Amino acid sequence: MANAPTPADPRPCHLAKRAAPAPRPRYEPPIPDHLPDAVRHVMAWQAHVDAGRIGTRIPVSPEIAANRDRWTALARTMRK
Repeated sequence: MANAPTPADPRPCHLAKRAAPAPRPRYEPPIPDHLPDAVRHVMAWQAHVDAGRIGTRIPVSPEIAANRDRWTALARTMRK
């Protein structure tokens, strides 16, 4: 019983007894096959950036975001 704990040994933390659960993988929707290869490559690259595996996204300037939103709203009205 050389390895038996003695009263002087501190008790292990209750958190040390439990194994940490593995993080759940993020759901990444499949990239459609009908898109051109260049578009599929960019979508795959952006999925890695969004998941935090590589790089970071560059913030968009407010002028560009406003212009993008304006054109998106126009496209939605034309689709109806």
